[in-house]
Amino acid sequence: MYYDLIASLPRIPHFTRAERLPITELRLRQRLKLLNSEHSRQLQAALTLVSWRPEQVLEITDETIVQEFEKLMSHDLNGELRNYVGFRLEQQTMLAAVRHKRRGVDLDELSDSWGIAPRAHMIRRNWDVPHFGLAFLHPWFSQACKYYDSEDALGLEQLLMDVAWRRLTQCAEHRMFGFEAVFAYVFKWNILETWLKSDADRGKTRFKELIDQVTHVENN
Repeated sequence: MYYDLIASLPRIPHFTRAERLPITELRLRQRLKLLNSEHSRQLQAALTLVSWRPEQVLEITDETIVQEFEKLMSHDLNGELRNYVGFRLEQQTMLAAVRHKRRGVDLDELSDSWGIAPRAHMIRRNWDVPHFGLAFLHPWFSQACKYYDSEDALGLEQLLMDVAWRRLTQCAEHRMFGFEAVFAYVFKWNILETWLKSDADRGKTRFKELIDQVTHVENN
């Protein structure tokens, strides 16, 4: 349990209502030194893979992302953190599928590891079905497709962030003073930091860049 650590973290408001970060990156890093070494390792590994708009996103391929995901999943990982990482990569796989289909990519042109299993396999089987047959399982997905088609990059990013935010809240509620609450706070902080840096006036011109970043995939 991390009672002292959790108690030291200021409340983090929903990213759409915040005007500034509740804690600086430096101070957050200092607080996170209270994590044991194993939890610190797990958190850093997960952040490297699914933090919002990782700096290296435009330099790596779909295959590399899938390989890194599979590598991370092969190690011991907190159950809730494992589920969240899987959820984020599933989210990215679904958006990557939309991007490929809208660009007229044929199924035969996609590599075997363009997205994570089993979601990528389901999408392949339902390539010609509206929303790949996933709208029932993921109610947010149909709206995400509308944002994509209208080139509303900021609307799409806000939707994806909100879905992730609510998922993180569920993770934190699993153990309010456990590691789950800590990593949920860190990922929410990451979302909030990214949102505060967004420039609404440049949303349209940044559409392609944001699509690549929120899906975390870029074919070389």
